[in-house]
Amino acid sequence: MCLPIQSRCLGICPKVRIRVYDTLSRCVKTLEPYGEKFGFYCCGPTVYNFAHIGNFRTFLAADLLYRVLKLAGYNPFYVRNITDVDDKTIAGAQQKNVSLQEFTRHWEDIFHADCDALNLLPPDCEPHAVEHMDEQIALVQMLIEKKFAYVRDGSVYFDVSAWKNYGRLSRLDERELRKSTEIAPEKEAVEDFALWKAHKPADGSIFWNSPFGKGRPGWHIECSAMALKYLGNNFGIHGGGIDLCFPHHENEIAQSEAATGQPFTRHWFHVAHLCVNGEKMSKSLGNLYTRADIEQMGYSPMELRYALLAGHYRQPLNFTTESLHASRKALARLERFGRELRNLAGTKIPMVAEFRSLAPAWDALCDDLNVPEALGRIFTHMHRRESDPPPPARAAEEFAEWQRLMFALGIHFEAEEIPAEIEHLARERLMARKGKNFARADFLRRQLDDFGWIIEDTAEGYHLHKKS
Repeated sequence: MCLPIQSRCLGICPKVRIRVYDTLSRCVKTLEPYGEKFGFYCCGPTVYNFAHIGNFRTFLAADLLYRVLKLAGYNPFYVRNITDVDDKTIAGAQQKNVSLQEFTRHWEDIFHADCDALNLLPPDCEPHAVEHMDEQIALVQMLIEKKFAYVRDGSVYFDVSAWKNYGRLSRLDERELRKSTEIAPEKEAVEDFALWKAHKPADGSIFWNSPFGKGRPGWHIECSAMALKYLGNNFGIHGGGIDLCFPHHENEIAQSEAATGQPFTRHWFHVAHLCVNGEKMSKSLGNLYTRADIEQMGYSPMELRYALLAGHYRQPLNFTTESLHASRKALARLERFGRELRNLAGTKIPMVAEFRSLAPAWDALCDDLNVPEALGRIFTHMHRRESDPPPPARAAEEFAEWQRLMFALGIHFEAEEIPAEIEHLARERLMARKGKNFARADFLRRQLDDFGWIIEDTAEGYHLHKKS
């Protein structure tokens, strides 16, 4: 049946270039390969609680980009960090009366379980902030030496006035900047941000020694330190949710480029917000859903994955139970089409290097990861094939193309194996319905029921599933 698909079995599309919207330049730009690997950094989770479906919309979009880059031959090297030291993780560890590591690893394990269930490919590198304290301290020290940072009462702040390009990513003017940044009395200016935070009594025994005194790093410095360590300067693309554009990514640019004197990354990739039933997600509204919540509602992780990817990543997505139900129907159609192609193809499936029949769908993914357009083109082709099934050799090639698209979308099917005789009865019943022989169709439905199978009629045909 349709098993999880591995990219190494799919071949690489030659001479394909991926175009993605760049937040800094405000236009869709081609991602230019360079060197042996294409560096890709995405800001990962802060592991203090469950990641909700809004977080996973970002991680799934990054996973989609990673998969498309793989298929297009970019040889991406994907880094997604773990934030395991900040105010929330320290407070959580103190409240539970456990070590910071024990507290964060518990939530990290849950995050990884969610990633596995949603079929996210693991990153090539997943560095932890706590494990890169030396790199962060060295980067802060470099900024002090270059006069881009100053020490106040054991804390270190970046001097935004010393970095003339500050605000170019988020396009904030000075008035907006002053309203949007945290206020601390020891800072020279309200817009300056913390690189290192001095130890305070509430932190208890959680601190690290540094040339500036004991304390811990600020949130922003960790991503710069780890991105520079594993990807170097001027790597391919940096991504995250649109909420990170300011201040997190703005601060990453400032501190990284001030320290190195070189461009930080060549491309910025941001994913739009997720709403639930037309409202912003929040605990007070009770709509801050996790993957486990969705499963308790009766929907599978793959149905959740499809629902979160089906909208364009740059457009806000309104998540509803209706969208989950639509995902269920869409996945059933995709699974049935793949199975029918596989049955028509016989035993030998080629490794295709290029798309033919499903090229329009692949082209849509290569053009700013346009999943809605890609899915529309897949379903259009599927509809056309209902009245024009391909011969075996062509079916084999189309099945290989279909596999590659399912890999790009991260969709896999763990459907029940449908016996050939059951499939035959279902198709015979479909023909009877199309010929308006409803008595025959009812007889075949009863036969399927006797064999333990339920058939659901759809606008496109049918869906089979075994009785529970």
